[in-house]
Amino acid sequence: MAAEQEAVNRGCLNVYVFTYSFQAPEFYQHLGYEVFGELADFPPGHRRYFLKKNLQKPLS
Repeated sequence: MAAEQEAVNRGCLNVYVFTYSFQAPEFYQHLGYEVFGELADFPPGHRRYFLKKNLQKPLS
């Protein structure tokens, strides 16, 4: 993903996003993001998810 590569180029180590249950939590998880928090009924009947991804390269 170009935005993630640019973040790495600028020295960023991590990235986070939030999304809602009616939007795209699975999309972000497919890209390697993991849920680290959620709010139930926010908005009512839905959930708000907070996701993060480590941009550091794994140690070989």
